[in-house]
Amino acid sequence: MATLRFSTVITCHGLVSVCLFLACTPLVDGKGKPFVGTYVNINHLCDADDTILVREQALKNHLDRIKASGIDVVMPYATTTSGSALYPSDILPTRVYPDWDPLRLIVREAAIRGLRVYPVPCVLACGHDKPAGILAKHPEWALCSTDGRPIGHISPGHPDARTWVVSVMKEIVTRYRPDGLLLDYMRFNNRPMRLDPHSVALLEERFGVKYSRLTPAQIQEFKEAELTRLMGRINREVRKIKPGIPIAIYSWGPHVVKGHRVAQDWRTWASRGYIDMVNISGYCYRKNYGDRYLKVFEKRLQGAVEISKALDSPVEITFCLGIRTSHGRITRSQEVADYLRVAKRVEVHGVAMFTWSYLQPFLPMIAERHYLHEFRRRP
Repeated sequence: MATLRFSTVITCHGLVSVCLFLACTPLVDGKGKPFVGTYVNINHLCDADDTILVREQALKNHLDRIKASGIDVVMPYATTTSGSALYPSDILPTRVYPDWDPLRLIVREAAIRGLRVYPVPCVLACGHDKPAGILAKHPEWALCSTDGRPIGHISPGHPDARTWVVSVMKEIVTRYRPDGLLLDYMRFNNRPMRLDPHSVALLEERFGVKYSRLTPAQIQEFKEAELTRLMGRINREVRKIKPGIPIAIYSWGPHVVKGHRVAQDWRTWASRGYIDMVNISGYCYRKNYGDRYLKVFEKRLQGAVEISKALDSPVEITFCLGIRTSHGRITRSQEVADYLRVAKRVEVHGVAMFTWSYLQPFLPMIAERHYLHEFRRRP
């Protein structure tokens, strides 16, 4: 087992996101400390129109609150799903703050407060329905809609795109030497789609048929292999810069490791040592699953735990508790306790609250009733 920590991420406009994760740091004396963390959208915490001094003070204030809340890992987004950088990148073509480096400030101020930092790049998302960011310059790197139009998602199958993605991960780790790295959107798009032109040509040559004649299994195998190739390169290159840095991913669950559109075979990634932690989506609500939502949640976590336990070197399984998401929302603090209780029962020792800003109304009751304390407490 590993230690559990709470990670926090700060957003601009005064908002904060919270994510709890189970870190894969080896246990000491057989006892684990929960990983408690939060995702932070920096642009929700500080307005680009404010002066740099005002922005910096806003972030410092949020870090103070994070520290006081018992969270000990800050997880700020380093890139956006539109392909912009939240730091002064020399690689990404657009920046949210052209005149400021909020990630540098967070890393420095978090260390002063005894907080750890796991930057969160949106690895392959780049423009939603239409190409943006680097894909505006290289639309040939993009996945395509079924009718062949480029969409805002980088294809792991294009070699130049893979090299570029790896360079972004290297830039973040080189500049900030963070305590860990959490990869979001490390997956294919979940819609019916067509691969990038390079990958289409490669498969047509490999199998000797037109793309339209390829079997779903042939395309799926290619997708899983190419995404695994990218994950392997990220692991190797990032750990050349900072050996042993923990690498985590966000995942929808155990069902995506084989035959799923997103082709996220994290079981193989874990078995090869590419990743140390898998943060499983906990977005199970009455809204989308009815009265059985907690049973669906438990089954999802249990499946992920079983995959990890079957590995020669298990990884840490944590979950992301969505306080408010597009799938649903929590309305009572007791619901937080319900998710934590289920997770603890199936031996998931880390949680990620999403997001800190939405968590704020529930924090007093969570503290008063010691929900996090009970979650952290081991038998």
